[in-house]
Amino acid sequence: MVKMLISSLTLVVLSLSAVTAQNTPIVVSDYPTPNEIPPTNTPQVLEWLKEIGDLSGAPNIPLHTGNPPSCPNPPIKDECYWTCDGCAADDITACAAANTWGLTFDDGPSTATPTLLNFLKTEKLSATFFLIGSNVIQYPDTVKRELAEGHHLASHTWSHHALTTLTNEQIVAEMKWTEKAVLAATGLKLKYMRPPYGDINNRVRFVLKKMGYIPVDWTGDQFDTNDWKMPSITEAAVIATFTKSLDTYVAGNKTQGFYCLEHDLNNNTVSAAQKLIPLGLARKINIANVAVCQSDATPYQAGGTAPMPAVSGLTPSPSAPAGAKATGSTSGNVSQPTIAGKSSGAESTAVSKGLFSAVAALAVIGAIFA
Repeated sequence: MVKMLISSLTLVVLSLSAVTAQNTPIVVSDYPTPNEIPPTNTPQVLEWLKEIGDLSGAPNIPLHTGNPPSCPNPPIKDECYWTCDGCAADDITACAAANTWGLTFDDGPSTATPTLLNFLKTEKLSATFFLIGSNVIQYPDTVKRELAEGHHLASHTWSHHALTTLTNEQIVAEMKWTEKAVLAATGLKLKYMRPPYGDINNRVRFVLKKMGYIPVDWTGDQFDTNDWKMPSITEAAVIATFTKSLDTYVAGNKTQGFYCLEHDLNNNTVSAAQKLIPLGLARKINIANVAVCQSDATPYQAGGTAPMPAVSGLTPSPSAPAGAKATGSTSGNVSQPTIAGKSSGAESTAVSKGLFSAVAALAVIGAIFA
């Protein structure tokens, strides 16, 4: 059985010169209303907009409507809308490593995330967590634990609204408030992001790139687990559908890996993950986070670097390469998942409050073991 292993002995301390220790508790009242699009006329957002500079070069594509929006009919020329027409531009849509499952989870952290972290720790696996800023400020200790246990952190916006429906300034607010929350919790400035619903076009890409973000979609509908639909669909149905996708992948040439769509949204999705992951391991598919998949030795914009060894002979590079083009989601309309609400009590965590008082630490992914 092949796994991408986290060695319990390879906890790497990030560079003291690069990491600013974060030991100040997050004050929820200092942030926008959770799960709502942040206003763009606040002093903080205006300051960010000034730092980013001119956004007038963004493609003049009309805003979509709905959350998520319906596919435009007829399609908009030169929009390159991944959700509806499968146009990925230079988004990352496939793991660059052969025979590798890029393990990702969206919509957390939530009260169910610690259970998932326990499972991943037992299996010695590392994932990328696409974090919602509204949840980060409610469960910062879980985010610290994710980092401490060798997982890769990325953005999933502040409120999980479809980005093609937002103005350029609203996109900035969504990304920057999440960035600020994660920076406060970990000392790291995020570099990768996943657009909610996979809702991205050339205008959104322009704004994201101005902020230094790399979009990561997933490898088409066949790798959408639809776990968030439970209990409207059964766990057995989720497992059966994804099993077929894995078997089809294994029967192919496996020259590149895939990114799936899973969520640490609630107990249902976490339970499904604990059944889906062993299916990949049983088929001898490597499992890695986005940074390892892309051989990115600097998986954050700032705050430190973490050595990320290559997979299957890939050589680490200073920045992530563009992902191989893959067919995007073509369903058009996707029901909105429920975002985690406010914390009702102390959350489960294995990280002591003083862990980040001096330096941030990140476990490095170990070698591939048979």
